[in-house]
Amino acid sequence: MRALNALVLKLAGRRKSLTWQISLLFVLISFLVIAAMGFSVDRMLAGELLESNDALLLGNMALLRNRLARLGSSEEILASPQLVELLGMSYRKLGLAVLDENRRILRASEEFNIPVSMLPQQAVPIEALPDRVDEAAARELRTRFGNLTRQWTAPDGRWYEVLLGRLSLPRTGAEVQPKTVLIALSFDRSLPRELLARYRKGLVETLVLSVLAAAALGIWSARLVLRRARRMAATAGRISAHALNERLSLEDTPEEFLEATLAFNHMLDRLADSLRRLSEFSSDLAHDLRTPIHNLLGEAQVALSRPRTAAEYREVLESAVEEYERLSRMIENMLFLARADNAQVRAAPQWIDLRDFLVNMLSYYELLAEERNIHLALDVQAEQGAPLPHAKLRVWADELMLNRAVGNLVSNALHHGPPDCTVTVRAVARADGSADIEVANPGPGIGAKYLPRIFDRFYRPCSAREGSSAGSGLGLAIVKSIAELHGGEIRVESEAGVLTTFTLSLPGAGGA
Repeated sequence: MRALNALVLKLAGRRKSLTWQISLLFVLISFLVIAAMGFSVDRMLAGELLESNDALLLGNMALLRNRLARLGSSEEILASPQLVELLGMSYRKLGLAVLDENRRILRASEEFNIPVSMLPQQAVPIEALPDRVDEAAARELRTRFGNLTRQWTAPDGRWYEVLLGRLSLPRTGAEVQPKTVLIALSFDRSLPRELLARYRKGLVETLVLSVLAAAALGIWSARLVLRRARRMAATAGRISAHALNERLSLEDTPEEFLEATLAFNHMLDRLADSLRRLSEFSSDLAHDLRTPIHNLLGEAQVALSRPRTAAEYREVLESAVEEYERLSRMIENMLFLARADNAQVRAAPQWIDLRDFLVNMLSYYELLAEERNIHLALDVQAEQGAPLPHAKLRVWADELMLNRAVGNLVSNALHHGPPDCTVTVRAVARADGSADIEVANPGPGIGAKYLPRIFDRFYRPCSAREGSSAGSGLGLAIVKSIAELHGGEIRVESEAGVLTTFTLSLPGAGGA
């Protein structure tokens, strides 16, 4: 099969045209099938037409024996005009000759033209022949007497097979010993050879016509089958960044191409969504970079508009440092997300005491919470029914990444929570190191139409972009990437005007 495939590919050319490959497969399969069937039939015909000649000659010899036995005495037999006419009861391609013991021809039919020297050396006793001769009887006689016949080719090219038999004639009253004659039967084998030659010629012609028909059928079938692929290629050729609305129709799609068509349409959906996100990402990135750059440029231009004191220049530089820090954080966050997308960042999980970790985390944000007059609450417990003591509330995670993810959630809650509210951090630990960490804050909430995109980069669900200088819009995207690096997930639930809850689920040691 590999050799056949290699031959098809070689004949089809380096381009590996599917049309030619399918056509050549049609040709090769039809050629092999017809050739195999023709060869089998040829062998069968050759066996039937050529190998059954012994039985034919022996059967006619037995028939002659029975006829001669009914004619009477030796003189009557030898003088009988019916002697050479007995062949008319048999097969028209048979020739008959009656010879004496010295192999002199006494009588011969017109069809008999075999030289005496070409007769078989051994004569078969006709009395040993059964009344009914078939292939089994012929094989048995060949076993007893050896080769029974001899072949001779005439000058005109005709091919004969000769059988010689010995027959003892009935004795007359004056005869002391029975008289013996030799009977020679010849069979013209040219007809079976001509039949086989015509058959083989027809077989070759059939093979040629079948190959041509199979090639035409293969080309037509391949083009019919590949028409769908060409339509997909034409659709793909019409697609550009400004025209992603093309889709393949499923109504006239063959079942074999249905999966490929669905995959192609889904790929176009993903491409359209990716290009949309990329366009929005570029727009948001340009906006978020433009603000600090404009601030820096404006402050520098104002500072250089007239001579100023060292204290004034210091004030301008201090203001610039804040903008530089914001730019640095934005670039660092973008680099982290890019590395996470390209599998250049891997989590290095370890056992972390969940309660101590969250206590330290909230203590870091206490000052910011006091400035906003927001209270922080912590609740860490084991999963209900889990056999965990108070001191064994641990999580299996990368400490630096977990610190960054939970910190972003707490910072987001403090930024969007109203004054005099309480931001609650709840954690549920399990024995396998998995945990759910929830960060909830009251407030205006997130509209349902914004929830599907809340974890997109640079996405902030506010049309006026108020407070855009306070954040880059990358915090929740980083939380999602960190959750995925751990094999977990991040979910959000928001009840407008009541509560917004982010839940970070980590799979623990068994699922990381």
